[in-house]
Amino acid sequence: MEATTDACPYEIWECIFKLINGDNRTLEALSVVSKQFLYIINHVRCVVTISEQTIPFIPRLFQRFPHLTSLNLSLTSQEVDLDALLCQISTFSLDIKSLYISNPNYDIPEHGLRALSKKMKNLTSLTCSTMGFLRKDDIFLIADCFPLLEELNLTWVKNDCETLVKGDDDEDYRGHLLALPKLRKINLHGTVLDQQSVNYLCQNCELLQEVNVITCTFFRKKKGQGRHIY
Repeated sequence: MEATTDACPYEIWECIFKLINGDNRTLEALSVVSKQFLYIINHVRCVVTISEQTIPFIPRLFQRFPHLTSLNLSLTSQEVDLDALLCQISTFSLDIKSLYISNPNYDIPEHGLRALSKKMKNLTSLTCSTMGFLRKDDIFLIADCFPLLEELNLTWVKNDCETLVKGDDDEDYRGHLLALPKLRKINLHGTVLDQQSVNYLCQNCELLQEVNVITCTFFRKKKGQGRHIY
């Protein structure tokens, strides 16, 4: 196999592996075929998934794959401090453009996102899926941290209509526009939101092309009454 891989130019294998980038299982299998394959894959791989099992090996992962542009943090454990994990990741020199975060036991990680924003200024896609409570403050936090976002996915965020805007008052946001001038796509699939929050997301986004609210539950608060789901 070594002779076979050596007979094919480096550039050809690089193009082939780039076509299957994102299929981590296939890339891992191919990386044991030869030292040449291992070297090429380490340099072309741009996506890494971090789970509870791989957290202790984060320094080695980032050293092995120096050209990462996408991180997938798919977590389920209550023991993982998501803020601390993101702060740790922020200490590495990464040019991440896409970030996926999922942990049903954790709210939107304010401190972690702020730490990341100081280093990863080119982030264009952020997904927070199957998370804890989402507040209006979190929407503005995301916009403040990552003003270059083109895609924002807040999907299946676990909320109920009483805690969604806990501590928020619509009067506090009067005239406050969301500063995401490059935003093209918003996905609110499976999330509970009030109509005003959707308005905040859509205002001042001149390039907005798509708003996905499929299975998104809306509620509104009538004057002098409680919140009503509709």
